[in-house]
Amino acid sequence: MLAASLSPTRCELHATTAHAGVGDSIRPFCVKVPESELTELRRFRHNAMTLLITTLAAVATGAVLATSAFAQSARDVRGASPFETIENEPAPKLIVDPPLPGPLAQGLFQAQYRTENVHIVPVFGEGALKASPRIGHLHITVNDHEFLWADSGNTNTVDIAGFSPGDHKVKIELVDANHNVFAGQSVTVPFTVPPAK
Repeated sequence: MLAASLSPTRCELHATTAHAGVGDSIRPFCVKVPESELTELRRFRHNAMTLLITTLAAVATGAVLATSAFAQSARDVRGASPFETIENEPAPKLIVDPPLPGPLAQGLFQAQYRTENVHIVPVFGEGALKASPRIGHLHITVNDHEFLWADSGNTNTVDIAGFSPGDHKVKIELVDANHNVFAGQSVTVPFTVPPAK
């Protein structure tokens, strides 16, 4: 079929004899195409081009965003190198999520946490206070008991089992290597263990 543009007349090439072969003459055979079909073909071609342009724009945008994400330095993502002394370190910060509801129904307190501007490591004592970047650990107290325990494992989740049904609370404190609470970095998480079914 030979049709360079969508016009109301469509022409096809046919051989002039029943047995077209080499050397036979070829003449065009033209038919009328309804305008409604041409309009539908034009609309389809327009929609296809719009989809192609939109897809290419989305791919280009994704490539730009991915390139800028990869352009971040290790320091941008991970913070200062442990081999570098940091002058005027920003204040440490403790963020604690609510306990996971599934385990809580079984009397198990599991709450994720994260810290900023302090590394949780098992290093203690006066000498460790001079470390840079700053180091520390967590103190955890259950239901205002007199005793507490330290968590220096940086597991990202406080995990305590054996809670009976009822109201409880867990206090999580971010402390330095000499067990002093960083200013304002104490989070108390109240929660209720539902009755056993």
